[in-house]
Amino acid sequence: MKRVGMTWRVHPEHLEPYTDIHLNPWPDLLQAIQEVGIHNYSIFALGNRMFAYLEVDGDVGEALGKLGETDVYKRWAIEVNPWVLPTAVDGGDIQFMEIDSIFYCP
Repeated sequence: MKRVGMTWRVHPEHLEPYTDIHLNPWPDLLQAIQEVGIHNYSIFALGNRMFAYLEVDGDVGEALGKLGETDVYKRWAIEVNPWVLPTAVDGGDIQFMEIDSIFYCP
């Protein structure tokens, strides 16, 4: 099991719908996330800065790739991705940036 942290930003004018859809996620999306081996997935917000924590069985890129192939995720992405800014940090070129783990207390 790998623990993963990620960060990204949401367009400030779309923060309310972005938050609302995540507070009321689609049950079939939750099922698809679990089926690709992602567990304990949480998203936190500080203004328009998002931080996610998740645990994944195996390779995170492979799990996210499998999730991206599902019909439910494709529908989710059409609705949600336009609300996400194109870069995680100003002057960067990565939209969803994985964060290095520096502390863990089991």
